[in-house]
Amino acid sequence: SGLPGVGNTKPAHGIAMHGQTKYPANFKYFDYVNPNAPKGGTVKLAATGSYDNFNNFITKGLAAVGLGNLYDTLLTSSADEAFSAYGLLAETVETPNDRSWVQFVLREEARWHDGKPITADDVIWSFNTLIKKGQPFYRYYYGSVSKVKKINDLTIRFDFKPGENRELPLIIGQIPILPKHYWNERDFTKTTLEKPLGSGPYKIGNFEAGRFVEYERVPEYWGNDLAVK
Repeated sequence: SGLPGVGNTKPAHGIAMHGQTKYPANFKYFDYVNPNAPKGGTVKLAATGSYDNFNNFITKGLAAVGLGNLYDTLLTSSADEAFSAYGLLAETVETPNDRSWVQFVLREEARWHDGKPITADDVIWSFNTLIKKGQPFYRYYYGSVSKVKKINDLTIRFDFKPGENRELPLIIGQIPILPKHYWNERDFTKTTLEKPLGSGPYKIGNFEAGRFVEYERVPEYWGNDLAVK
């Protein structure tokens, strides 16, 4: 890959904690998925308590249940392996044997719901914002990162502090990626009931704060045809 100190690493479609991933690079869908399952309909689920906030990354307010459906992550897990992750926003993941760093190349087709592309700037902004302004959990969970570097518009590298931890590349892959251009015009530290911009398979539809929230399927979701989706 031309990076100093890389050795014989190469980009891959996924990553396992130990050994190899179950699914090969050209897999079509997870074994437990029915690709011909009908789409449509409504499901009603119950949640205890109330909510007054659609920003579930800060300590203020009570966040609505289900907001994770709005955002994609760099990697996503399969449900039939203990510790493996596959590219979602990331087309490839690359890490050396000692797992001292991890590099992701984003998919060119990845899009926010407003049609704008998802870039390395979004990833870096999300990481730095969650560390500085998000729940204290993020500072602890991502505390082993020593440096984040933009290689180009679609490539990001995370360097880790000394001490081998084979799970770190998988942990970094779980970062919820947020739209920098959207939040640049808003205060990330404040609660909000404005419907946030996401990239995932669902968006917020009708809601009544404290009573219910509906999530609508995004028909033009950029990741509809991905193997992991």
